[in-house]
Amino acid sequence: MNFLVVNPWIYDSAAYDFWLKPLGLLYNAEILKLLGHHVVFLDLLNRYDTDLLKFKSPKDKKYGTGKFYTEVVEKPAILKNIPREFKRYGIPLKVAKNKIEVIKNEQKIDAVFIGVTLTYWYYGGLKTIELLREYFPTQPFFLGGIYSTIYPQHADETFSKYDVIVLPGTGLNPLIQALQILDLSKSSLNSFDWFEETDLTYDFYDSVLPYVVLITSIGCVFNCSYCVTPKMWQFQFRTIPAIINNIKYILSKRPDIKDIAFFDDAFLLRKDIHELLKSLSFFKVRYHLPNGIHARMVTPEISSLLKTANFKTIKLGYESHDFKIQKNTGFKVTNTDLVNAVNNLKSAGFTNEEISAYILLNLPEQDKEDVIEAIDFCYELGIGINLNEFTPIPGTQEFDYLVSNKFIDKDIDPLLLNNTYLPYWSNFGLSEGEIREIKQYARLKYQH
Repeated sequence: MNFLVVNPWIYDSAAYDFWLKPLGLLYNAEILKLLGHHVVFLDLLNRYDTDLLKFKSPKDKKYGTGKFYTEVVEKPAILKNIPREFKRYGIPLKVAKNKIEVIKNEQKIDAVFIGVTLTYWYYGGLKTIELLREYFPTQPFFLGGIYSTIYPQHADETFSKYDVIVLPGTGLNPLIQALQILDLSKSSLNSFDWFEETDLTYDFYDSVLPYVVLITSIGCVFNCSYCVTPKMWQFQFRTIPAIINNIKYILSKRPDIKDIAFFDDAFLLRKDIHELLKSLSFFKVRYHLPNGIHARMVTPEISSLLKTANFKTIKLGYESHDFKIQKNTGFKVTNTDLVNAVNNLKSAGFTNEEISAYILLNLPEQDKEDVIEAIDFCYELGIGINLNEFTPIPGTQEFDYLVSNKFIDKDIDPLLLNNTYLPYWSNFGLSEGEIREIKQYARLKYQH
């Protein structure tokens, strides 16, 4: 069959290409290809799309990251009182229409797959499907991803007007359901270890790629109060040969790739991490860990191996300076853990610019002083910071707390839970003014 797999636009007030690639969709597309089907892959967030480059050249910042092309669009009614511009991030509408028209004219499409990651980005998926339905009015549409898994009822109700089949779940389950609906045999997938046996090849991109994104593991052994990952995935990891062969393939096809980002939730928690880091050191690329690694695991030996392998971006999960918050949110890190990790990394040769820590901002009942103390603590350690604004996610302890205490309704529209918009209407955390003050404080402190 001929499948169209689409990574939708982002509709938001803030978005950035921070090594952002649709891993779930890419895995599904690779598996469909392995099954013998023909796949057309359309990434509406590709800053290097060949048609986009004809009138807009991307400006990369550090290690291939950069700003998306944006267009201001009308806000949905639910956000009308939020004093922020609403934008479409990704390929311009007129370019997207031209690309879809070409796809439609060149071949018959039998079914369309779309995936939405962040729950409050579902609106981008909705607008993408609205456009696609103009060109493919009768084909089956399948919607998967984190949003569909966490909000299956909301997804069913929201996308029903476009006759979309919502497929919640992780791993192979949504794809198997889709193949069953299409009367295609799933027998070849029964004993298929998708994570171990499927490579992310990036062959679906015919454009320049400044970087690639991979994962070496899925899931996490911790159970942090704000994170849904352990509810979705059991912790498992790819074997080292599979990882190394995947990288070899990518670099053989794309020798210009200089940056590889690993988006694992628990990169350092595999038992053979020392062997993996040694194996990664044989490639002449820069590696990045943007997802917040566990500071407690950053030993002197791990730090040395990270440096030898040429890791350039080390982001540490820190979250809070307050011991009570650290304990109540999962106890995966303490202030001492952060100090030890930073000392070990610096002893191995990492610079202040290569190390930073995530600080959670706007947790329920968190006060301004806790965030300021965390900023000061990181500043004194000589590392950068990333203020990571909290988003309530169904299935987490924090979400249940907010619902039980009537701060939010369990059926709230995910758009309102966007961390950009939360401070404008919620009363469980910091005000919009306080958050602005904190960000200004951090900017001024790090200017000196």
